[in-house]
Amino acid sequence: MEYIMMQEVWDQIEAIPGYARKKSSLLKVREFLGLLGEPDREFQVIHVAGTNGKGSVCAFLTSMIREAKIPCGTFVSPHLVDIRERFLINGEIVPEPDFIRAFLEVQHACRIWEKRGEPHPTYFEFLFYMGLCIFRNAGVRVLVLETGMGGTYDVTNVVENPLVSVITSISIDHTAFLGSTIPEIAAHKAGIIKSRRPVVYDDSSSEAAAVIFAKAKEMKSEGFPVTPDEVCRGIRPCLVKSPDPGVAGHQEMSFSYRGEEILFEIPFAAPYQLMNAALAIRALEVSGLPVAPEQAAEGVKKAKWPARMEEISTGVYLDGAHNADGIRAFLDAACRLKELRKPDHVRILFAVSADKDHQRMLREIAERLKPDLWILSKMESHRTLSVEDLEAAAEKLRAEYGEETEYRVSRDVKHAVKELLGLHGERDLSLIAGSLYLAGEVKEQISKSTS
Repeated sequence: MEYIMMQEVWDQIEAIPGYARKKSSLLKVREFLGLLGEPDREFQVIHVAGTNGKGSVCAFLTSMIREAKIPCGTFVSPHLVDIRERFLINGEIVPEPDFIRAFLEVQHACRIWEKRGEPHPTYFEFLFYMGLCIFRNAGVRVLVLETGMGGTYDVTNVVENPLVSVITSISIDHTAFLGSTIPEIAAHKAGIIKSRRPVVYDDSSSEAAAVIFAKAKEMKSEGFPVTPDEVCRGIRPCLVKSPDPGVAGHQEMSFSYRGEEILFEIPFAAPYQLMNAALAIRALEVSGLPVAPEQAAEGVKKAKWPARMEEISTGVYLDGAHNADGIRAFLDAACRLKELRKPDHVRILFAVSADKDHQRMLREIAERLKPDLWILSKMESHRTLSVEDLEAAAEKLRAEYGEETEYRVSRDVKHAVKELLGLHGERDLSLIAGSLYLAGEVKEQISKSTS
């Protein structure tokens, strides 16, 4: 095998354009997979789409399947710190040699592809192809596969005959690509439903559910809605504080699995994780995979998913909420913690991508959380909201919500985090939210400071 260093591989991948002038059709994707020996045909697949909660559902599914000792691969995005986070084998990040081997396989296929006059795969397409090679080489039997954006035209939608498709919460996001209404976006997500293959979906939004139901009917697929009432009925009045740093606490929920009412311990404090766990449990049941009730319960309990109300230090929480609905779910959790902890001070570090409705997100945080201090920060990501726009947002907040709250603007996340942690006291509540890119920068900074 050609010798190449991990850093060189990472640099070459990061140089691949994120978008193409003409998106690859699924027929072209299938043709490219032929150069790799069609690795996607070697797995049983659980395909997951949605706006919010995809990653958490994949984490719950992975943990339950792993508990049953079924060789499992997981493809998710984006990564927070290390690009290898996108490829999990039995819940663990792929080793560097396996990552490099898959890179070289796909790179070789790209050379053949381009000699035919075809365009180089995009960044996400390249990583998807790498993932399939990684999982094939690892002898994976079940692949938990998260879509990139949308569903119908997503490169992951090349998979055929999934065990089950899962559609999580749907909200307004990526409007330039998916449309500006819930029904339009839901139609894209519902595009992963395959003929006569079951679909499990979040029934919280009647607009989205109607579109998914209609698509399932068109595809002669059985639909399994998970309703908020079904989840709420099973909730036990319990938020147990964990003694372990990085674990905010847990919730308990009684939910049906294989005809039994099972008490599931959800290892996250955020209320939105109850629906995500329920979707994963129902999807696992519908998939028919041989996972016993006690294995499912233990798998849910052991699930890990970073930057989802993750307690990175005592009283300091990191959440990857990055759109209006995500912020709303984050605030449900943050306000619940505020009520339980009764902190002396509430502070928030917020950064956001320029393509998001940041004014709406800021307004919701101000009205519901009422923090004493805001630190608005620019990120390293090219998509970040500029310092000038952050300063304008701070002025608008000051005008709308008065001078009692303090607003600061930071030119980089490193100094913003240092400032937030420097102010944090043991009886305070500090929160970091607004972008997964922000979460990644924070995680990387913490990793460097502790290594």
